[in-house]
Amino acid sequence: MTIAPGPRVPPPPPAASAAPPDDFVALYTRELGPQVRRATLLVGSPDTAHDLVHDAFVEIYRRWDEIDDPGPYLGRAVLNRCRDHGRRAGTTERRLPLLVERGSPEDECLWDALQALPFNHRAALVLRFYHQLPERDIARVLGCRPGSVGPWIQRGLRRLRKDLS
Repeated sequence: MTIAPGPRVPPPPPAASAAPPDDFVALYTRELGPQVRRATLLVGSPDTAHDLVHDAFVEIYRRWDEIDDPGPYLGRAVLNRCRDHGRRAGTTERRLPLLVERGSPEDECLWDALQALPFNHRAALVLRFYHQLPERDIARVLGCRPGSVGPWIQRGLRRLRKDLS
């Protein structure tokens, strides 16, 4: 009597407790704070910013072996998640968190005016004046032509001046 072999059982997946690569840990340690601050400025909520940034890190970790330069990929992934969040949030009122103590009414007005800007204008202003990035790097992060960044900054500043006067 011959016994037929049973169905093939695939090998178990790698243990969930496997340690991440050292270079991923270094990227996470170096980029978590700056990416959360940037995302907070863009979405207006530190809690949401943490969620969006951690989602981006999860994506990078899953694709770690496929990504040649994870730093810029992370920046773009966070920015895209912030943009998607803004689209989903629609026109609900959001306020930017404090970068400094909100001691004066002018600060309140500034945050409200900044929040009212279109996403690309707000993102260009945050990347330029908060992160001190040159226009060429802002264009790379936003995935646009370098010639688009200057007008976005100028329009954003013009609208801020108008709204704050």
